[in-house]
Amino acid sequence: MTKIRWAMVGTGLMADLIVRDFALCNNTELVAIVTRDAERARPKFAAWGIDPVPLLESLDEALADPEIDLIYVAAPHSEHFWMTKAALEAGKHVLCEKAFTMDANEAEELVRIAQSRGLFLMEAMWTKFNPLMNELKRRIEAGQIGELKLIETHFGFNRPYDESHRLFDAKLGGGSTLDQGVYTTSVIDWFAGSTVRAMFSRGELYPNGTDAQAVTEFHYENGVIGVGSSALNATFGTTARIAGSDAYIEIDGPFWSPVSATIYRFGANDELLSERVEVAKDGAGYSHMIRAVSQSILDGKTECEVRSHEESIRIMGLLDEIRAQVRANA
Repeated sequence: MTKIRWAMVGTGLMADLIVRDFALCNNTELVAIVTRDAERARPKFAAWGIDPVPLLESLDEALADPEIDLIYVAAPHSEHFWMTKAALEAGKHVLCEKAFTMDANEAEELVRIAQSRGLFLMEAMWTKFNPLMNELKRRIEAGQIGELKLIETHFGFNRPYDESHRLFDAKLGGGSTLDQGVYTTSVIDWFAGSTVRAMFSRGELYPNGTDAQAVTEFHYENGVIGVGSSALNATFGTTARIAGSDAYIEIDGPFWSPVSATIYRFGANDELLSERVEVAKDGAGYSHMIRAVSQSILDGKTECEVRSHEESIRIMGLLDEIRAQVRANA
């Protein structure tokens, strides 16, 4: 086998963003798309040049197809657990969108099932495969900004409250933390490279109890402090800053899929010096993750070390705590 055959579940925003990147991956073939509305989806995909990829009307069809190796779950958060569980129990490998599940307990159960069946499972945190972010991580670990001190990540925009929309519907896993905070928290935790010693979250709730905003301060065992802010009711922006004892990095937004950043340091006479860092990404940026997932399966792996099972469970635990603290302190 030289290619892993994927079926994607969902034809909403994630499909709009990712589908065209499959053509950039020579170890991957998109062989089916599961949609509840084939007639609406067909013209969109035809315009992208991926017709005649079969449009299936149920997950069961994809699970029963022996020509499909992997199910890519790109449905709302509330569907992640049962769809992933069903796929694993049907013997399919799975890539599941982030946030991985609705809580850490669900994440742990999915990992147990995958491991017991020897199947590949990963959360689709594409940021960890981004070329620029990995270059910045390399530079930080090489000591180019001195001792790491502070990481800030911001993901906030003001959307009109609509309880029927998935972003605000608690039953669909709505709220700022699962949709945006998974990015702010994951990047902080990745770059901090340590264990959280303490964390403090404050925020706001919508009338239905869904979290509208969350600002969290993470304190790590190695002394690093992280500040992550996410909001659906405020304009926080989409940039990130990583500060060390000798320099700091400003990552141009969106920080979860960037192509440019600037490193600042003070020279003689306190002159502020800057170094521009630019690293291109393929397509929309999902191709790096797609290739890595398919290659992991081709290599006989059941997880990818870039976004391990342990990391996904840990991040879900942090997201659980953020939401609990916001509810308690709102």
